[in-house]
Amino acid sequence: MSVDTVEVRMVKTDGDLTFDVMSSLSQATELIGQASSAKELLRNLETSFKAFGFDSFNLACHKADKHELALNPTLTNWPEPFMLDYERRCWADVDPTLARAARADGAFRWSVHDIHPDRRQRDYMEFLTSTPLRGGFALPLSRLPGTVSSVSVECHHDQVFAEWVPHALTVIANCAALKAEVLGLCRVKASVDESVHVRRLSGTQLEILKWAAGGKSNGDIALIINLSERVVKYHISECLKKLGVATRSQAVAVLIREGKL
Repeated sequence: MSVDTVEVRMVKTDGDLTFDVMSSLSQATELIGQASSAKELLRNLETSFKAFGFDSFNLACHKADKHELALNPTLTNWPEPFMLDYERRCWADVDPTLARAARADGAFRWSVHDIHPDRRQRDYMEFLTSTPLRGGFALPLSRLPGTVSSVSVECHHDQVFAEWVPHALTVIANCAALKAEVLGLCRVKASVDESVHVRRLSGTQLEILKWAAGGKSNGDIALIINLSERVVKYHISECLKKLGVATRSQAVAVLIREGKL
């Protein structure tokens, strides 16, 4: 699949747009999964978001606070002049969208026309009107304990979006975040607790995670190390419990931070 082939198909029905959502999501996640470098992942993610009507994005994984979400993103296509101006004016201190995203209290839509009681927040929204940004969505993502992860997607024109759009964006962004972890783009300083958790893994469990990091399925791993697939699934589940994570990719990311891969 080329980077230009993700397309959302639309059919007009009773004045509403009905989208072939599953097909479009399949194309987007396949494209993201093909990325083999940070540059390629950035390009493919940009293509995927554009297919759903968004012109720019800021993806931040496992950050310490709201300032890191905006100023030290994992992947973004925000123009450098905008980033420098945002930092110079200390907008991260007053950006209402950023503050809400850092609280991780659910996906929400925002617009430059939103009204805020605080004067500095109104100044910030006025600043945005001088940029191409007109609105977008902010969505919380899967994150490590004690960190914050989110994605902000923006459109450069006024547009009405269907109710399912934030759900589709969350799928795409979480897929990209997992790929970023595999590529080593989400490095977080390993904590003492993480080191202890890794030492609790058995030799078999470490071997299984190493094969998982190479993209092998449970069935593949079972054949390679001569165990049943059921036993491999059990060990994967135990790895997640011991490491305190929710997915295989997060478990692999812990091993990368600990220098085990």
